[in-house]
Amino acid sequence: MCFSFSNGVNAQLGFCSGNSGDPIFSEDFGTGTINSVLPEGTTTYYYTDGFPDDGFYTLGNGSFGNGFDWHQVEDHTPNDTDGKFLMVNAGFSAGEFYRTTISGLCEATTYEFSAWLLNLVKIPGFCHDLGIEIPFDVRFQIWDSTDTNLLASGDTGDVYGAADPTWEQYGLVFQTLAGQDEVILKMINNGDGGCGNDLAIDDIELKTCGDIVVVTDDVDDTSADICNSDTPFSLTLTATPDYAVFTSHFYQWQESNDGITWIDIAGETNQTLVALVTASSFYRTKIAEIATNLDNDQCLLFSDAFEITVNANPNAPIGNGDMPFICNISETQLSVTVPSNIEVNWYDNAVGGNLLQASSLTYTTTALGTYYAEALDTITGCVSTSRTAVIAISAVPESPISDGDVDFNCNFNEATLYVSVPAGVTVNWYDNAVGGNLLLGNSLSYTAAIEGTYYAEAVDDITGCISNARTAVNTSIFAPNEPMSDGDVDYDCVTQGAVLSVSVPSGITVNWYDSEVGGTLVLANSTTYSMSDQEIYYAEAVNDLTGCISGFRTSVSISVDSGPQDCFIPQGISPGVSPGQNDNFDLSNFDVSKIEIYNRYGTLVYSQKNYSDEWEGQSNKGDELPVGTYFYTMVYDGGTKTHSSWIYINR
Repeated sequence: MCFSFSNGVNAQLGFCSGNSGDPIFSEDFGTGTINSVLPEGTTTYYYTDGFPDDGFYTLGNGSFGNGFDWHQVEDHTPNDTDGKFLMVNAGFSAGEFYRTTISGLCEATTYEFSAWLLNLVKIPGFCHDLGIEIPFDVRFQIWDSTDTNLLASGDTGDVYGAADPTWEQYGLVFQTLAGQDEVILKMINNGDGGCGNDLAIDDIELKTCGDIVVVTDDVDDTSADICNSDTPFSLTLTATPDYAVFTSHFYQWQESNDGITWIDIAGETNQTLVALVTASSFYRTKIAEIATNLDNDQCLLFSDAFEITVNANPNAPIGNGDMPFICNISETQLSVTVPSNIEVNWYDNAVGGNLLQASSLTYTTTALGTYYAEALDTITGCVSTSRTAVIAISAVPESPISDGDVDFNCNFNEATLYVSVPAGVTVNWYDNAVGGNLLLGNSLSYTAAIEGTYYAEAVDDITGCISNARTAVNTSIFAPNEPMSDGDVDYDCVTQGAVLSVSVPSGITVNWYDSEVGGTLVLANSTTYSMSDQEIYYAEAVNDLTGCISGFRTSVSISVDSGPQDCFIPQGISPGVSPGQNDNFDLSNFDVSKIEIYNRYGTLVYSQKNYSDEWEGQSNKGDELPVGTYFYTMVYDGGTKTHSSWIYINR
């Protein structure tokens, strides 16, 4: 070994200034616990499965750490187990120590080569402490497939050991030649071996190199959020390269629903894409410097992905019910319910209209009508596709329902009026349809002391709103019609009187008076009146329920024949005693249709139909009946009346 004491600075050869794609070649030297050998022709150094001396190498999963001068490190490859790396102890003379051919490339295409290197020398350590540490200095070269044209070259510069060993990446950018699809990678040690110049190499990669291409929409955004209600949504995307590498650009647009699996969009090879979006999706484009490279994934790059998210519209708010307008305070409060992260905006129309209040679950209105609540997702900005109608309803109660007009009660000089209203409504009584005086508050009934019309007004107990109109309820005196006379009657000479009669409807009674107005009550509560004196009496109708009387009385007259003699019935006859005087039983004034005369033993001794004055004390056989008292029954006055009495025969 050669020992020297100096510090070096890592040299960056240069990386792709644009967009490097996924690795198309990668060498991480595998995994395992047993050291392995490089393929034949890869190196001019000798293999050892132990600690490598100058001019030797090994492939292992950890440096040996010789106890006084090498770090004990792991490989660079992330997330592997027992990963290996190439450990090189530089030969005593400078020269090539690693070579590999990389195939399957694309012609006339720019690539980025990179490798991770680490100085194995410890600080502090033997070589460093003696001041004889030799840094490593590696030259990377990319040659064409004929190994005659150097495509790119770069040196790491002197790289010294460190107290904290760190993997460093170095890179080169090159372009393949036309007609060639492979290159030769060479690593050359620029320094001599000795005490130091010991390095580790891992993760050699080759990537395509091209422009950084940004995809934007019409407003230069690199992503977009829309609402489901906006679909189908026309989206115009533009791919914009930075021209860091390519001088020409060819495109093939792709789409994906998950950002992982991509599908070419047929025919979309322009710099712009017009997409009709119906669901959340991703868009990107392949980019190549020549058109044929678009058919080979190792010959192209991808733009940044443009993500468009289609967010669900929130459900419309749930109304908490229409609310009655509170007349007492001339307002009402409407409310709705929504989930968390949802705000509510209130409008005066189901579509469009004016924003009345923002970001509130409630809205207080001072006017009747329908109001509309719209849900707004505070995260996505999406609104509900419909608005929820909530109504400030009229709380004006219906006018009371009258139980009917009421007859004034003449007995008590009052009438009780009634109305009906629903629960939660009270009634006030007034003396006028509008305005007027409050007669009685909070009562379904009102007792009026005088006949007339009274007005009931409904009041909502909660809102204080009153009915638009008052309900009229009437009370009046129902005077029954005067009785209907059954006709004037004749004075009955036999009974020495007459029965007067009138007719009235059910529920009406009759009182009899001796005068048309005022006068004396001669009989109450009867449709007939038997009298024996004056010629005219007056019948008055009385309502049984109300006690009210007819406005007029009905007169009923009695006809009396022209003289007292017309009503005379003899009580005895004396045939033959004084011839020509009191000889017969004269009933000629009574229109007797039949008479029967009996002796004191009840034996019929004489009978006669259409009788006038024919009986002179004889029997039916014509025999003279003896002196004595006899008894008779006569049917008279056209057969409508019967009279019985006695008569005496004196001879």
